[in-house]
Amino acid sequence: MSIRDALEKYSKSNMYPFHMPGHKRQLPGEYQIDMTEVDGVDDLHDPKTIIAIDQKRMAKLYGADESFILVGGSTVGNLSAIYAACNENEKILIQRNSHKSVYNAAIVRHQSVGYIYPALDEDGIYQAATLEQIEYAIKENGIPKAVVITSPTYEGYHCNIKEIAEFCHAKNIILIVDQAHGAHLGFHESFRGGALADADIVVQSLHKTLPALTQTAAIHVCGKRVDTRRLREALDIFETSSPSYVLMNSISRCLDTLENPGDSWKRYVDNLEDFYRACGELKHLQVNRNEPEIRDPGKIIISTKSSNITGVKLAELLRDNYEIETELASFSYVLAMTSFMDTEDGFERLKKALIEIDGELAAGSIKFPQINIHPEKVIEPWEAKAKDQQTVKLNEAIGHVSAAMVCLYPPGAPIIVPGERITEEALELIDAARETKIHVTGIDKDAISVVN
Repeated sequence: MSIRDALEKYSKSNMYPFHMPGHKRQLPGEYQIDMTEVDGVDDLHDPKTIIAIDQKRMAKLYGADESFILVGGSTVGNLSAIYAACNENEKILIQRNSHKSVYNAAIVRHQSVGYIYPALDEDGIYQAATLEQIEYAIKENGIPKAVVITSPTYEGYHCNIKEIAEFCHAKNIILIVDQAHGAHLGFHESFRGGALADADIVVQSLHKTLPALTQTAAIHVCGKRVDTRRLREALDIFETSSPSYVLMNSISRCLDTLENPGDSWKRYVDNLEDFYRACGELKHLQVNRNEPEIRDPGKIIISTKSSNITGVKLAELLRDNYEIETELASFSYVLAMTSFMDTEDGFERLKKALIEIDGELAAGSIKFPQINIHPEKVIEPWEAKAKDQQTVKLNEAIGHVSAAMVCLYPPGAPIIVPGERITEEALELIDAARETKIHVTGIDKDAISVVN
């Protein structure tokens, strides 16, 4: 019996709930299956029956040795993976455009951090980290206990995980892959770059690219390099002790869909092919496409760099004039995220909107600031958070050691990490982002926290 089956059965029973939650299943809809850990519906932190069954079902689907259901998103997965893989004061290498949760995990665990710096593409988008970049980072920082890479990236770039894993394992390095944007990879030949066959720990957000509710995620373990007992302990620390059965039911239903997708993947690929074909004739906008080995075709990047509008402005036009909301808008591009739940009508609306907008644009050249900056790490991120802090104006912050983590959001990758010296380049990037109306987190109006 799956989680979904058990919850549906329980919701139809005559059992009266003298237990949490306080709505007592007296409200309609999902409230009827919103449970707590009573007899018959298992315990996420000590699964023995239905949750254990669905976790084994997930592991079989993905080809993992062991899989764990998460209801706190990939954030919980990243925190737990890094906490379990590395002890305090051990060295860890992080892809510089990793999500802030990866940095927070290193801060919580008091780890020594080194960075892998991927290159940018022509639109100012971080590409996948390469083996050569990882080798250089190890040469600069020494052999780490673990390497953390993001693959695919927010915009869909894949690492060559197989060769990176072979290199890491030859040096007894644990490879952790934040694959939050890749839970769909491997279910169709057009969606490549899955990490389960090679990495030691893989973290995935089901909700990002599959039919599952927000916050649903999974963490997978492959091989014997990671102690799953320690991983369970970490999940017990970082994941709520009152996990949502509504979210777990969503995961169970998602697994049902993956096991029996019908022609969903084919329809999805056909819709994507038609979309890319139709948008290949745009004059000013560019719909970028790479080979599936390089980038996920489901992440549609619409470049404005050869037009007279920014990516943020294109997103505004799509929202205000066509009722289309995109995932991310940056200096010179927009990201439209898709999944096999997108409809043919949805693709058609986006296609027609882009063709119409493109016809009204003029040629231009959108510039973006220096994005791939390499600030000096003065102290470890956790040390910066532990020290006394003061707040200074941004225009007076150059040279100070940051106590704040400053990110462009989305995607949530840091411009400035705690422990780094604040540079003029970083402040120029912040100013350019705010002027372009890109959301910047980690600063308070015109001030930033620095180490005292």
